[in-house]
Amino acid sequence: MVNDVPLVLTFDPQTVDHLGSKMYSHLPNAVAELVANAYDADANKVDVVIGASATISIADDGHGMSRQDVADKYLHIGRNRRIASSSSLTESGRRSVSGKKGLGKLALFGIGKKIELITTRAGSTTSTVVQLSYDDMMAAEGQYNPTERSVQSPVGQHGTVVRLTALKRTSAIDPQALAKSLSRLFNYGGKDFRVRVLGPDGTAYLVTPEMRLSTVDAEFEWAFPESWSAEDEDEYGREHAISGRIVSAASPLGQGLRGITLYVSGRLANEPEYFGSSESSFVYSYLTGYLNVDYLDGLEPDVIATDRRAIDWNTDETAALQLQLRKLLLRLGQEWRVKRNAARRKQSEEVLGGDTDEWVASIKAAEQEPVRALVATIESDDIDITSSQQGALLKLVKEVAPPHAEFVWRHLHPEIQAATSSYYIAQDYYKAVEEAIKRYVNSVAKRSSITEAEASNVVSKAFGDKGKLRVFQKYMAGNDFNDKTAWNIEHGQQHVSMGIVAGFRNPLAHEEIAKLHDSGAFTHDDCLDALSMISHLMRRLDDAEDTPVVEEAAAL
Repeated sequence: MVNDVPLVLTFDPQTVDHLGSKMYSHLPNAVAELVANAYDADANKVDVVIGASATISIADDGHGMSRQDVADKYLHIGRNRRIASSSSLTESGRRSVSGKKGLGKLALFGIGKKIELITTRAGSTTSTVVQLSYDDMMAAEGQYNPTERSVQSPVGQHGTVVRLTALKRTSAIDPQALAKSLSRLFNYGGKDFRVRVLGPDGTAYLVTPEMRLSTVDAEFEWAFPESWSAEDEDEYGREHAISGRIVSAASPLGQGLRGITLYVSGRLANEPEYFGSSESSFVYSYLTGYLNVDYLDGLEPDVIATDRRAIDWNTDETAALQLQLRKLLLRLGQEWRVKRNAARRKQSEEVLGGDTDEWVASIKAAEQEPVRALVATIESDDIDITSSQQGALLKLVKEVAPPHAEFVWRHLHPEIQAATSSYYIAQDYYKAVEEAIKRYVNSVAKRSSITEAEASNVVSKAFGDKGKLRVFQKYMAGNDFNDKTAWNIEHGQQHVSMGIVAGFRNPLAHEEIAKLHDSGAFTHDDCLDALSMISHLMRRLDDAEDTPVVEEAAAL
């Protein structure tokens, strides 16, 4: 039976408007107030149910409220339950109370105009049903009588259901997005409190602390209190039992994920930020996480804003915390740079197949310094790129300027390159040229079927106007070349080949290699020049044809 004395809500209309529709215009923040109420009611389960027809309900299995509780507590705006109960613990004594200001019941007026409360006190068989209308409340002159009734409830049932209708939003509610948003607003620990968001189709999304960072591709992690160092600068964090988890992402984070969130007694107390640290440093594009600073809950006056989105940093206690957090982020930023540089170098070595310093140092040409400067820029902390992007850029540079680039840039004949690369890389330039000449002469001998042992005799008999091979013959057909041109080219192949043997192979065969090296008479540039000339001759050999047989005139 309904009590003869009607329920009444006494208020200033401006207070309701400001603390309801204006302060809690975001759905997750408004729903969070009711989840917090359920937590303080010792609930084990909370279901946030999104209806198909623009409704949302929050149901819990807490100890519920009697009609008198509704009158004295729920409809008492601004009631500080901690002072009223002279305890900071919930009714069961198992949890610290997370609610304080008694303004949560106005939260839903920020997103809808009609609220229905159905609550059943544990041990009772009667449920109290209360309906509140925002429009009717604002039309009342500071004293509003909500609609109420009592109904029978099943034996053993207890808890509270708050149903919101006449939503102010016109777009559909995304249940998964709501679950993720709620995960950022709570940090309740333990396995005895489960929160789910159920979509219109019945799909359930479990709200967990891990969900906050589930979309972050974490590269490095710092867990607290374990990551508080033994240094004096971290003494504050250890003494105040600040715990939590901070991670750095593998790639820059979106604006909504950047920053460190602070929680007090399991609830959001300060939205993500960097606490006055220099946010111009790109390290802050990668850092995210949360810290529990529960000790702030015991401070008086209250340092947490009414909407639980910011901490008042203008007190001695909070200023000391802010300074500690600023120092912490500075330290983590430095550690992140060291960790990331090591990881990037390791990944670069895996992508490149070796150390960048060794690669650049192998380049003997004047381009070495520009390549070194480019590599240093890509590897620099001043370039805000991911490890994979850095590896990709270095790979591109290495393709353009590979190890021993001056050797590759000559575009030597494949046969010459194959015969000499190992000797050139080992800086055995004399052997490289010797092997190149040997490969060329052997190729000439094979192609011309000359069996002479002396290299100069092989190339002399293979080319020239009386040689066995013609290197320009294939270009004569169909082109108006002068016979003298062909003669010059054929003799040129002969003379240059003989000159290569005489100018390079013979001195190397008769002089001490060390003496030539020490004198500077044969450098890597000399080697490359020689290899280039031999490559030219080798390409001419590729185009060579047998000298046509000239038949003698028949005898008269």
